[in-house]
Amino acid sequence: SLEEIQQTSGARVSAEQLAVWRKEMQQAFIDVEPGMTITGVYVPGREARFYLGKRLLHVIGDAQFAEAFFAIWLDPSTSNPDLRAKLLGKS
Repeated sequence: SLEEIQQTSGARVSAEQLAVWRKEMQQAFIDVEPGMTITGVYVPGREARFYLGKRLLHVIGDAQFAEAFFAIWLDPSTSNPDLRAKLLGKS
């Protein structure tokens, strides 16, 4: 995820910021097994929330992180434009 954030965010995100985000993501992301669902919720201007099923796993209360993380899939410069189109209902 950090590599994708760097690709879409470029110089707008410092190495120091990425290090902080890495620690946050290690708390938010767990190993998943078949049948498990992790959901990320973008709260514009506020945060990113991550759920395991219906249980809140972790909140990253950094609006810049939330925007950069979800840009992985939604930014026009995403590495997967076909998925972006599907997520935006354009395919």
